[in-house]
Amino acid sequence: MTAAAVRSWLTRLTRLRQLTRLTQLAVARRGAAGESGQIMLLTLAYALIALSLVLVIASASAVHLERKQLLALADGAALDAADAIDLDLFYGADEADSVLAVSGDGAAGVGGVVPLSDDAVRRAVAQHIQLAPSAAGLSGLVVGEPTGSPDGVTAQVTLGAVARPPLIPWVLVGWSDGIALSVTSTARAG
Repeated sequence: MTAAAVRSWLTRLTRLRQLTRLTQLAVARRGAAGESGQIMLLTLAYALIALSLVLVIASASAVHLERKQLLALADGAALDAADAIDLDLFYGADEADSVLAVSGDGAAGVGGVVPLSDDAVRRAVAQHIQLAPSAAGLSGLVVGEPTGSPDGVTAQVTLGAVARPPLIPWVLVGWSDGIALSVTSTARAG
């Protein structure tokens, strides 16, 4: 190899190194500018997902607490209705129909228990709901079926209400009119 060929070779090698260095700088500049602001969009998307999740959980918790309040009211109404006495059945039209007539073993009524009637249970439930302060917090409160006494010893109470979640995110728009709740509670007399 001659000296001129070596110089030509070194010149080409130097130009190639310069071009490689310029290419690396251009790629670095373009890469830094191309990713500018993308972490902000990712953070914003995750924040929106987290906020939606919090709103859905808060709404589901509110519905659950309202159902528990309705169940507590139904339990109280069933207990009150289990102690209800149907006065017509208790005193009777005549003494032969009355449960006060003592049987041979000294027990009053059927097995010593005054039987419950559907009307007495419904009256007791209506009175309990009027007097209960927790009933005021429930919207669309109704006494449902079956409410009464299926066997004369058990008071069965079914209540219904409409739960309206306080935070309605876009996920719960289908239930914006409210979520129907229904609970049934039983209590035995005696």
